[in-house]
Amino acid sequence: MDRTEENRQEYKELQRRVKREVSKAKQKAYDKLYTRLDTREGEKDLYRLARQRDRDGKDVQQVGVIKDRDGSVLTSEESLQRRWKEYFEELMNEENEREKRVEGVNSVEQKVDKIRKDEVRKALKRMKSEKAVGPDNIAVEVWKCLGRGSSGIFN
Repeated sequence: MDRTEENRQEYKELQRRVKREVSKAKQKAYDKLYTRLDTREGEKDLYRLARQRDRDGKDVQQVGVIKDRDGSVLTSEESLQRRWKEYFEELMNEENEREKRVEGVNSVEQKVDKIRKDEVRKALKRMKSEKAVGPDNIAVEVWKCLGRGSSGIFN
């Protein structure tokens, strides 16, 4: 905060010390890594890193060039947006083949049993925690908490 020459020199000296310490720590970490690479576990780590880098290299972040209907390359932002708009309009307004097949199916009217509490408990036990939410946007952990104890909704 105080921009005197003395403070500036002290700051520069501290920066130099920090850089030295960081480079020492990096060197130690690299030495440790190189000795680990000579072991069986290190070899596994090396292959894991190589696979990860390969996957990262294949990940395409952005598409800057697409082709129009005639096959010519579009590069301007406006033409790209126009083409994406055309594509999605076609995609969303197309008739779905599955919907056409459903029309000819006869529905069967029969009694369906109610879902029992023990079935719900068994299903909750089989659910894995910390997974993505389902169509109800409720996490599995919430359902499990609601089902626990004497005041649970499934008791």
